[in-house]
Amino acid sequence: MNYSDIQKLLRSNNLQSTFPFILQKVRQLGKWELEKEVERLWDTYQQMMIFMLQGVQDPQSERIREDICQRLHTLVTRISRQERIQTAPTVQYAVARNSLRNISSFETIVSHLENLSKVVQDFNNDTETHDSIRQNQFERLAIEHEMAVQQLFDWTWTSDMWQNADIAQANRIIFSDDIASNDKSVFIASVTLSLFEYLDYTKLLFLLDSYLVEDEQVSQRALVGFLLIIHIYYQEVHLNQDLKDRMSVYQDNDTFRHDIFSAMMQLEMSCTTEGVTSKMRNDILPALMKGFSKGQNPATIDINTLAQNGENPEWMDDEKTNKKMREMAQLQMDGSDVYFASFSTLKSHSFFHQMVHWFYIFSDHSPALVSHNITAQNNKLVQLMLKGSPFCNSDKYSLLFTLSSIGGVNEEALTSQVSSMLPDDVSEDELMESLNTQKSQKADIRRHYILDLYRFYHLYLYRNQFTNPFQKLKENPITPLHNDLLSELVEADRGEMIQYADFLMLKGFYVPALQLYKVLIEEENVELEPHQLSGFWQKTGFCHQKLHNEQEAIEAYTIANEFKPNSKWTLTHLAELLYKEGHIKESSTYYQQLIEISPDRQEYLLMAATVYYKLHQYEKALAIYYKIVFLNEDTLVAKLQLIRTLLLLNRKDEAAKQIHSLEVSDPLLNETKLMKALFLLTNGNRQEAFNLLKPLSLLPEEDYFEFLDRLQEQELLDSDTVTLFKDAIKLIDTQA
Repeated sequence: MNYSDIQKLLRSNNLQSTFPFILQKVRQLGKWELEKEVERLWDTYQQMMIFMLQGVQDPQSERIREDICQRLHTLVTRISRQERIQTAPTVQYAVARNSLRNISSFETIVSHLENLSKVVQDFNNDTETHDSIRQNQFERLAIEHEMAVQQLFDWTWTSDMWQNADIAQANRIIFSDDIASNDKSVFIASVTLSLFEYLDYTKLLFLLDSYLVEDEQVSQRALVGFLLIIHIYYQEVHLNQDLKDRMSVYQDNDTFRHDIFSAMMQLEMSCTTEGVTSKMRNDILPALMKGFSKGQNPATIDINTLAQNGENPEWMDDEKTNKKMREMAQLQMDGSDVYFASFSTLKSHSFFHQMVHWFYIFSDHSPALVSHNITAQNNKLVQLMLKGSPFCNSDKYSLLFTLSSIGGVNEEALTSQVSSMLPDDVSEDELMESLNTQKSQKADIRRHYILDLYRFYHLYLYRNQFTNPFQKLKENPITPLHNDLLSELVEADRGEMIQYADFLMLKGFYVPALQLYKVLIEEENVELEPHQLSGFWQKTGFCHQKLHNEQEAIEAYTIANEFKPNSKWTLTHLAELLYKEGHIKESSTYYQQLIEISPDRQEYLLMAATVYYKLHQYEKALAIYYKIVFLNEDTLVAKLQLIRTLLLLNRKDEAAKQIHSLEVSDPLLNETKLMKALFLLTNGNRQEAFNLLKPLSLLPEEDYFEFLDRLQEQELLDSDTVTLFKDAIKLIDTQA
């Protein structure tokens, strides 16, 4: 039995069957300390069973059983990890652990990093040392600092379960005045990666507590990591009482609730990246590159300004390019990851061979750049482009490495283009100072971190050695109502719940959206206005319709119409769905209501006429078709349908007038000839009708044969004529 099967048994609380398999695995591994721990849990479980069989009522038995389950979950993952280290010593996890053999403790790493950070601060404050000496000292300190951060990352990522001493060191890092924000943020990322290796509730609670840290780079990364873990590993974590108790502390924290909802949305947006990337690569980018061929560099485009001001620069004269640019702008403003397609090809630089670098906050003075001989940070205009861009941290590093390899001439050209984009009344120094002092928004910090995580799990050289949480997120979207740890937060803030439900619906996550709308509709302590209930039922119907639950959608739309009659949106969807499902007579009622609301709306008139036509109510259909043609003489579809209706009513003279009014060169040339052939056929001109069809490139569809049957039903054509004509058409089809 493999480890995933054992975990499934544990999730079903089947402890009796699970213990033998776990003992077998741990004995094969030869780790006596793990074996002893499993045996102790087995003894506890057996003792509990004996008491139960003896009729002893222990109120703590359920809590003990849950605790055994949780500890076994953790043990199974630890056993699996140890087996992987022993059997696959070349995987990154094993390599990272082995690189730390000579380091005695977590405290050693933290002390070294803190002392080194103080030296770096003193160095930065020193203005008297000669420049050449400062440069040598800077390079030495940068390399040493980079190694210290690397060790902190590897130690944390591959660490065992934390004890009290480890918690103390973790808090020491987070609250240190000397350790840089980037180093703290990298540490938070490594804690999250460690939790993906196996659950350690101490680390999970540490992430939750780190949300309260004032440094928002730290707090928002901690929140994202915490949310990912409690969602993906919900079955394992939701029974932990310590976690439940800690979450209850945040119950009345409005800011925490808002940040949780926002983070859920941002994580769910990552599930759309694959589709957005496909659209960018296959549709938008090819069109844009055509426009760029006129000399515009894509790196200098400000999409938001372009979308807001409606500008149309020279390189976007082409209408298709203009349309695709605005399409990309809309995707970006919606929060889609439009840059993954472009930057995925720029992650081959050796900088990204190190795991830790994927989680660095971008800085053009980053110590990690020293060993890569990056000098582009001295160019203020390049800094402006990087700092003022919407790119995530790893994409900014990618762009910096690319710019550094461009060469002098092209870099000067790029600098000129960046400079030309600056406002006339703002200097480079003023804008740079503004960007340096500007505080990052929490939403941007979360989003950039999620994008960095997404890129790591999809683009890292050794990504196949990791379980991709975003794939799990795609398979199982965040449904807060099914997560006890989140459900109380959701239900405590109705406004946030409505916003999240609407987000899920708009982004195509219809199942979780439905669950939230159901709760909103059935709220007991909230008195809802009719228009509010109508809105919830409209959205419920829309979600059902998208999930192909047609009957449920019809029921929801019907209820929405009862709460708020005469809503064109509701009536349109209800009428279209009834028509599609074959309830044509019922749909006619709603189309008639739509016409009463908007008498001249052609799409309503056309559908109403089509419904009457389908119901064989030709006189009613004819009156509406005439009205449509009167309102718009160029509507060929309505004209052709008008002619059909006239033929069915045996009003051949009127049909002839309409046929003569059709343009031979119209876009519906084949349909026009088909209609003329039908007219000839009803006048008994079989051969002439057949000759008109023979050269056609587009042969009739099923509705054409259906119309022939209708003419026969109306006794306007005899059965022999219909049969012969159908055979003739099929003969043309065979010869074609």
